[in-house]
Amino acid sequence: MSRATKYSQVIVKASAERSRLLSKEYIRNLAECKSLSEMISQLRGTVYGHLLGEAENLTAARLQYLLKEEFVRVYGKILAYSPSEIREMLESYLRYLEVENLEILIRMKSMKAPYESIVDRLHLSVEDILRMKNKFIQAAKANDIKSAIENFRNTIYESALSEGLKRYEETGSTRFFNFSLSRFYFDNLLESARSLPKEDRDAALILAGIKVDTFNIAAIIRSKILNYPPHLTFWTITRHFHLLSEEQVRNMVSSDDVNSVLDHVRTTYYGRFLTSRRSIEETLMNFERNSEDFILRKIIEKRIVEPFTIASPLDIILRKEAEMKNLILISSGIEFRWTPEDIVSLLI
Repeated sequence: MSRATKYSQVIVKASAERSRLLSKEYIRNLAECKSLSEMISQLRGTVYGHLLGEAENLTAARLQYLLKEEFVRVYGKILAYSPSEIREMLESYLRYLEVENLEILIRMKSMKAPYESIVDRLHLSVEDILRMKNKFIQAAKANDIKSAIENFRNTIYESALSEGLKRYEETGSTRFFNFSLSRFYFDNLLESARSLPKEDRDAALILAGIKVDTFNIAAIIRSKILNYPPHLTFWTITRHFHLLSEEQVRNMVSSDDVNSVLDHVRTTYYGRFLTSRRSIEETLMNFERNSEDFILRKIIEKRIVEPFTIASPLDIILRKEAEMKNLILISSGIEFRWTPEDIVSLLI
C-alpha cells in the first residue's frame, strides 16, 4: 500500500477539523471579554457549543475541563484514522494527559478525597483511547496511594510509580511521583519518535526532541527558583536529550543561580526562544510559549511539503492543542483579571 493511500483517510479528517478551528482573530477577541460568562456565551456559537450546552455559571476550572474534552475528542478521531505504524507515537504524545490523570489521582488520594470527587476530576475520555479506564476507576476506589498504585502493575507506568512510591514513603511528598512520571513520559516520547519509519521520523523529532529539551531546560530553571540542590534537579530531568549535550545539561544544573542557567541556555540551540521579561517566571512562560510556537510552525511546514507523513495528523493535533491552551489561558486571565494585552501577549 502506498503512503498516499495509507494517509488518505487521516488527511481528509484532519482537513475537516482544521476548518472548524477558531481563527486567531476570534481568539484574540475573546481576550477582550469582561467576564467568564461573556466568554462562554461567545463560545456557544462555536464547535464547543455541544459541550457547554445551556449550563449557567460555569467555573473557570469546569470550562477548562470541557475544553480538554473537546481536544481529546479530536485527538481520538485523528488517531483512529491514522496509519497503524505511527499510532504508538501519537498515543505516546497523548499520554501527557494520562500522566496528568495519574498526578491528580495520587494527589487526591493523599488528601483522602472520596471516589466521586476523584473520578469527577479525571479525564476518563483519555483512558477510553489509551485503554486504561478500568485501572483508573479501580485505583480511584482504592483505600490509599499504595493500593491505588497496585492497579498499575504490569503497565508502562509500573517502574515510575514504584520509584515515586518509594520516595513518598520516605518523605511524605507526592512531588516525586510528578518527577518520575514526567521523566518517563518524555523519555518514552523521544524513544517512540526515534523508532518511527525514516519518512516520519524527522517530523516526529521536531515535536518530541524539542519538547524533551525544553522540558529539561524549564525543569532546571524551576529547580533553581525553588533552590533545589543539584542532585534533586537531576532527579527531575530526563535521561535522554535531543539537541542538548550531556555537558550542556550538567553545566546548567551545576550553575550557581537562575541567571547563570539562562546564560548557558543562550549558548544552546534553544537560546532563540529566550527573551527577557519583567520577571523570571514571565521569562520562563515566554520561553515555553516560543518553543511551542516554533514546533507548530515547523510541523505546519512539514505537512505542506510532506503531507503523506506523520506531519499531517500532528498538524491538526498541535493546532487543536494550541487552541485549547489559548482558551484555557484566556479563561484563567479573565478569572484573575489580567489585562487583555497581557493575555494576548502569552497566546501561542
